[in-house]
Amino acid sequence: MQILKFSFQSMGLVAALLLNIYGSAYAVEANPPRPNIVMILADDLGWNDVGYHGSEINTPNIDRLAAEGLELDRFYAQPTCSPTRAALMTGKSPRKLGISRAIAKNQQLGLDLDEQILPQYLNALGYQSLMVGKWHLGNYIPAYAPPARGFEHFYGFLSGGIGYWDHNHGGGHDWQRNGRTVREEGYATHLLGDEAVHLIEEYQSQQPLFLYLAMAAPHMPNQAPQAGINKYSQISNPNRRVHAAMVSELDHQIGRVIEALKKRDMLDNTLILFASDNGGLIGGEAELASTLRKLADLGTFFFDRPVPFSTLEEFAKFSYDGGSDNGTLRGTKTSTLEGGVRVPALLWWPNQINPGTHNEFISVSDVLPTLLDAVGGSDDIPDDIDGASQWRSLSKGEITRKPDYLVTGFDNTSLYQPPWKLITGDRLELYNVFTDPTESIDLSAQYPERVTEMQKIIANWPAGEERGVEIMEILFDMDTFGGPEDRIPWAEAAIENAKNKN
Repeated sequence: MQILKFSFQSMGLVAALLLNIYGSAYAVEANPPRPNIVMILADDLGWNDVGYHGSEINTPNIDRLAAEGLELDRFYAQPTCSPTRAALMTGKSPRKLGISRAIAKNQQLGLDLDEQILPQYLNALGYQSLMVGKWHLGNYIPAYAPPARGFEHFYGFLSGGIGYWDHNHGGGHDWQRNGRTVREEGYATHLLGDEAVHLIEEYQSQQPLFLYLAMAAPHMPNQAPQAGINKYSQISNPNRRVHAAMVSELDHQIGRVIEALKKRDMLDNTLILFASDNGGLIGGEAELASTLRKLADLGTFFFDRPVPFSTLEEFAKFSYDGGSDNGTLRGTKTSTLEGGVRVPALLWWPNQINPGTHNEFISVSDVLPTLLDAVGGSDDIPDDIDGASQWRSLSKGEITRKPDYLVTGFDNTSLYQPPWKLITGDRLELYNVFTDPTESIDLSAQYPERVTEMQKIIANWPAGEERGVEIMEILFDMDTFGGPEDRIPWAEAAIENAKNKN
């Protein structure tokens, strides 16, 4: 009996031990570690500026991600920088946030400080959030900057664009690390890549990583290392030639980031999202407010380039120097036509996302809820956003809700109710952009009731206090990209502004 009793006790202990082992294993399997997230945002990258769309520009690293991951064929941004970044960080409509235009250097308002943004949501899920690159959501006081808004580390610039070699914007040096100006020699794209690689190489935290890499390229000014330009000697258009070199430099840095993740054994558990913040800027086709276009034309009519009046020269650069290519898509940056808002994008996550092409509509406002859903934070998706999670559509091919999506350009506004798109403002046109991506067949006369209903939605769309600045308001102190310094660096200016405000 003692032997039998011992046997039963032993079996009980073994069973308990097995249950503990397999139970723990099941728990680990049911709750796998959250993936690292690397979100890479290009600046003014055109539809036909990537190799996988047939471009003459070499982008092997972006092409690799597209081939191994999921090409987001109908990904929609906003027509300009700040609105896209506002939607990306909040999941909300830029018009509701009051950011329907780019935020200028002297604007005292940025993305509202009461808004919770993506790194803060991810931090609550256990992430450590780091940022490298362009912010463009407020620079007047440090409270608007990334270190105050959930990013533990920030290296880059706060404005809409800088000189790639001098790192200046609008007369002030705009290059910082965590709120303090740094002065470094080097090409901006290289320096941003160096920082991203360094952060990955030195990453020691047990927390999953969220790295937001918002590159400056290929936003103007047209500047690139001469060796890179020489590789595109076959391109006759000088603006396109430099632009191609800038995109290649961008692609090379993306490759370095991928390799750094691989060396740290982080790559297989990393979700990579890549997109452009708006469509490409095309020389001769850029849409400006009509008065400013006339000023640019006036300057180039009477003077050779560069125009001797700095303000007119800036308008001329914007109007004529863009080197991008949006392929068959109509329009360019600042326009709500497809070329201004439908952008190259992809999602890459080994063993979680099947390679292929995603043909469903997805907007930049959908990114925040989609990422939260993807990493197991669906319960943390806020109720007051305008985007919706597309994760089940991306990962399982399921039909998901597509919220109305509003975009505001310089001269027009568009409302998307996929597949329908209504353009208002300087024109009134209705398109089915799924069957007519080149916007060639205006259907407004055939569907007047749909036009009327969509017009009502646009008219009643909630609008916040506008933070973006009309171009006419910056005529006498332009937001120039590069050039001489005539004031203190912007990081120090923000500190001074905060002191004076208090």
